[in-house]
Amino acid sequence: MSCTYPPEATSSRSLERDPSTVQNRIRELESLVHILMQRASKTASSSSHVASVPHASQAPTETPVRHVAEGSPEGGPEERPSCGMLTLTGSCSNGANYVDGAHWSALLDSLSELKDCFPETTEPGSQIRTSPPAVPDYGPCPQLLYGRFAQVSKGEILSAVPSRPIVDRMVSKFFNTMDLSPAIIHRAQFIRQYGQFWEDPFAAPITWVGLLFSMMCIATLLTMPHTAQDLNSVPPDIESYVAVKVYREKIVQCLTMGKYTRGGPFVVETLICYVAIEHLLQEDPEFGTHILLGMILHLAMRMGYHRDPKHFSVISVFDGEMRRRTWAAIYQANLIFASQMGLPSMLKEHQIDTEEPRNLTDADFHEGITELPPSRPEHELTPITYVIIRSRIASLWEKVRDIATDTRLHKYEEILAMDRVLETHKNKIPPGLRMQSIAESIADPPQLIMQRAWLEICFLRLRVVLHKNYFMAPNHFERYRFSRSVSLTSAMKIIEYQHLIYELVVPDGLLYDARWKLSSVINNEFLLATTILCAYIKQLSFNPQSVVEEVSMPEISQLLEKSLGCWERFSATSSHARKAMEAIRLVLKAANTPAASPVGAEDGLGPMLAFQESFYNGDSSTSTSELSLDSASFCKQHSTDDEWINMFERVSTRQPD
Repeated sequence: MSCTYPPEATSSRSLERDPSTVQNRIRELESLVHILMQRASKTASSSSHVASVPHASQAPTETPVRHVAEGSPEGGPEERPSCGMLTLTGSCSNGANYVDGAHWSALLDSLSELKDCFPETTEPGSQIRTSPPAVPDYGPCPQLLYGRFAQVSKGEILSAVPSRPIVDRMVSKFFNTMDLSPAIIHRAQFIRQYGQFWEDPFAAPITWVGLLFSMMCIATLLTMPHTAQDLNSVPPDIESYVAVKVYREKIVQCLTMGKYTRGGPFVVETLICYVAIEHLLQEDPEFGTHILLGMILHLAMRMGYHRDPKHFSVISVFDGEMRRRTWAAIYQANLIFASQMGLPSMLKEHQIDTEEPRNLTDADFHEGITELPPSRPEHELTPITYVIIRSRIASLWEKVRDIATDTRLHKYEEILAMDRVLETHKNKIPPGLRMQSIAESIADPPQLIMQRAWLEICFLRLRVVLHKNYFMAPNHFERYRFSRSVSLTSAMKIIEYQHLIYELVVPDGLLYDARWKLSSVINNEFLLATTILCAYIKQLSFNPQSVVEEVSMPEISQLLEKSLGCWERFSATSSHARKAMEAIRLVLKAANTPAASPVGAEDGLGPMLAFQESFYNGDSSTSTSELSLDSASFCKQHSTDDEWINMFERVSTRQPD
């Protein structure tokens, strides 16, 4: 084996000035560390059984809200269906990006100032970097879809497994940190399989080996710096970076060797862990990850996960309960990723009858059990309780998004009825998972505190999305005062949580060990809330009479300034964070101008207000052509599924010449 040594290092100043030089240096260090890892593996061959393996080839129960058909004879105002937002990515309509009306970016796009500040597309890999990359480059994501990996033998894959003490630590980290683990892995079953693996590595199914690598990869990721602030205060961990790349590649190789598209044992579990890895590697949502989740979803359905195991006698009691847990995790991921992408859910409720898993610990049932014990009370928290509650929220999430993005019309009474359903379900959350003040939570694990915060943010988000279409209703429509207040106050509470969480995930902070949860999923909720507040300020700058009485402008401005500081931490690595920062700066600048409408603003706002009055009055006799609005602008005005997006679309943002 020959080694290639890097050339003489240049000065630190030149490295700082030239990002490409930094990247080249990282690649050289990566190669050297990889060589050292291989040497260490050979050195440990006498004490590690795996290292001595030769490199030989081896073979909520509530009734869903009622839909009102277009042309319904019932009186009262009707919500116009949202058509979403479509942006072209090329010179023809074949290259296009679509998000539904519930997505924050649709609302943000309606700010005319922002259209000149940002590129029209956010294609994967097109993120603008304002400085030398602050995070390692892991290549195209997800790697499984791009095929950039070497074809190797099972022996070569096994040779990449570290010694047992190292793997023991990573497995322990995975089980004690990831709240996903109880949904896909039964601890006692895994420990038995894990012991058998070390006795005879070649006897382990290659898909199980892939599952082990995925656990090791996640555990390594959880120990690495996460935010831009971490990277500025913590020395780069090149060894962990290389380990993540190696483990990630081995997962893909194991799945490919195991012919994952055919299904089989450990395939779905490994794929779920793998999609979590690809998700954690990206600051912004990656559409390729959504495609990968679609593959997992259809593979799981091909294996019957969407039908309850009680229908099939060939499935054991133990396997049936584990399938319920796994399906709950997939079901939740489907809704979360769909909301991030601004796309409809890939599942239909009426095609699914898998029951929710029971609130049991892993010690409550085993592989030889013939009958499941009764579920523990929900006030008795188990590792699976959080997964169960999230699954119920996901069901509500789907109902709310169906209302917000439905092409059919809904009565306002349906919105209020759904709001009551949300409140009822929120009150049913077990006390141990309800949000408490930080002062009352200092003795609780960081993961539990983040779980509580996430559940609270979910319900706030759902209320924002549910009421978004009435947020911009003219103030003299008293009927919609409740929706205006709910949307605004819920968004304000979400921003308060953003500031709280960002302050506590810094190094030495109370939630630093749970910093990995500050991912694009929760940031998507913060983006929605940010956009709602920005839309409100923009509306007031043109129409001071639309004020929500119980909320003060200084309070909103202060929250947006705090949010701006939070987004700055991700600005070097997240294009979404930069968009949020620019939107906040624009609206705060507008808020500092005199309250009187700028010259010419009323001319641009008049047709919109005329349309809104006919909309909220339930008058459909006024056509868009009479209001000088073409069909394109009409669709754009009602384009988004997320509340904050729709709000921005209804606010004119033209500046005076």
